[in-house]
Amino acid sequence: MSETKTPADPTPKIAYTVIEYVDAAQLKADLAFSLNNLSNANMQQASLIAHYGILHAKAMKQTATVEMLLENTRAVVYRKSREDLIARGEKFTEPMLESMVTRNTSVNAMRTALNEARQVEAIAKIAVESFRHRRDMLIQEGVKAREEMKGELYIAGQQAMSETLAAQRDRYLQRAREKSEETQ
Repeated sequence: MSETKTPADPTPKIAYTVIEYVDAAQLKADLAFSLNNLSNANMQQASLIAHYGILHAKAMKQTATVEMLLENTRAVVYRKSREDLIARGEKFTEPMLESMVTRNTSVNAMRTALNEARQVEAIAKIAVESFRHRRDMLIQEGVKAREEMKGELYIAGQQAMSETLAAQRDRYLQRAREKSEETQ
């Protein structure tokens, strides 16, 4: 929520309530994954990036809405200030009128809301980018796991071959002993 106070108007003007789309704690939890369960992390990846992509789109829409409201607020304040000065018969210049608009509490409240909306949008964009990095990490961990599995399979194959050769050698020696005993 955006609030501003000026010496001329001590009461805060609430301009626009900015919605925080991304919860930092939930984002951190969603980004985490376990090396023990890469399959589950890979299955969740697409839905999580889609979820945070939608939040980013909503944050972008919110920023555009606040920008539009700021423009409208400036126009209303400008027109009202100009009409008030004309009604009082005061002379004014364009820079003086712009200065009045710039200092207006409603305009400042909308500027603050716009800054907050931009911050929310930036956080949502960072969240989406974080899931792209997460995807890259999952791919790398998957490659590493496959390579380790290949190594384990190679070692298991070598052990099986060694055991097979040892068994064949033992059978050959056994037959050779049996023949030797028969000839004696």
